[in-house]
Amino acid sequence: MSKEPMKQTTKSIAGIVVMALLSVIVIAVSGPLYRTLRGPITNARPEYPLADGSYTYEAPQFDDKGYKERVSITVENGIIVSCSWDSFNEEGQGKKKLSMDGQYIMSESGPTWAAQAHSVASYVIEHQKVSGLANAEGYATDTIASVSINVYPFINGVEDCLKQAAKE
Repeated sequence: MSKEPMKQTTKSIAGIVVMALLSVIVIAVSGPLYRTLRGPITNARPEYPLADGSYTYEAPQFDDKGYKERVSITVENGIIVSCSWDSFNEEGQGKKKLSMDGQYIMSESGPTWAAQAHSVASYVIEHQKVSGLANAEGYATDTIASVSINVYPFINGVEDCLKQAAKE
């Protein structure tokens, strides 16, 4: 029996082991490296210290149009990293999905309710606050030109979430 096939098998196994180790190293390093290169979500800081966690506000009752607001935020390392807003009817159907499916239409030419809700949520993540978001009537200021819905329910929800997250 020749030693040549045995050497070839040993080299093949060694090559597979080396490739497996390199793959594990690349996977282990890529996540933190990506986050470092991407940079922070925002350079803004919240108006006061926030505890890490997920916080949700739900309106205590349905409004006169039959909808109930729900706002959620997630705080990591003391900053808001995610924010969402939806409004649900008594059947549990959200305006986001209804508007994306064409069942909740505010205007034929303007952005959907879902797009507008996403815009105001993005504002909170970028600015880390709700002040400056709405005018006295509750409509979004010119800082978010595409939003035409009343954002007071959203602001109230975010403020409640921020109170929950506030560090003592």
